[in-house]
Amino acid sequence: MKKISLIFLVFISLNTYAQSTENTSTDTIVSPILAKKNELKLDVLNLTAFGKLGISYERFLNQDFSIGITGMVFNKKSKNDDFLTDDTRTKIDYQVIPYVRYALSKSATNLYYLEGFINVNGGEYKELKTFNNGTADYVLITRNDYNDVALGGAVGYKLYFKESFVLDLTVGLGKNLFQENSPSTVARLGINLGYRF
Repeated sequence: MKKISLIFLVFISLNTYAQSTENTSTDTIVSPILAKKNELKLDVLNLTAFGKLGISYERFLNQDFSIGITGMVFNKKSKNDDFLTDDTRTKIDYQVIPYVRYALSKSATNLYYLEGFINVNGGEYKELKTFNNGTADYVLITRNDYNDVALGGAVGYKLYFKESFVLDLTVGLGKNLFQENSPSTVARLGINLGYRF
């Protein structure tokens, strides 16, 4: 009798375990978005408003973390020509921004995230030099190059359409660390349109 009871108990335990495993696999529905690990994006805000071409690649490590890199180049000739006559002291020509992101929400179709980034940036700065030739004062504007590295943070929001297309909004700020002639802060602003695959 004890053997039959033991066999019956083992049978019930195995049956219960099989049912719980089966329910777990059918109750958890994984979004097809999460199976796609790569994302390419174009920054339409910087392109239209500031004449900067920005392209990003992001790789998803899991549901919570991703890493990526953004490259930005200044491509508007009129801004380059205006640099000598406008009031700005510096002009950023390029930015390379590696970043890591942590998803604050667990939804696959729309989520908020935190971002930490490093911004390698370079460009030009203006220097005004005044001198006197004996009869009058003159102002000479010289253009010099700079390169710097900034550390910063950002927040953002992503919204997916049709499991592949993404709208990605990012707002953040970084501080340059090394050059006194570089901009003291660099903005991390973007409205990106992209494709996840």
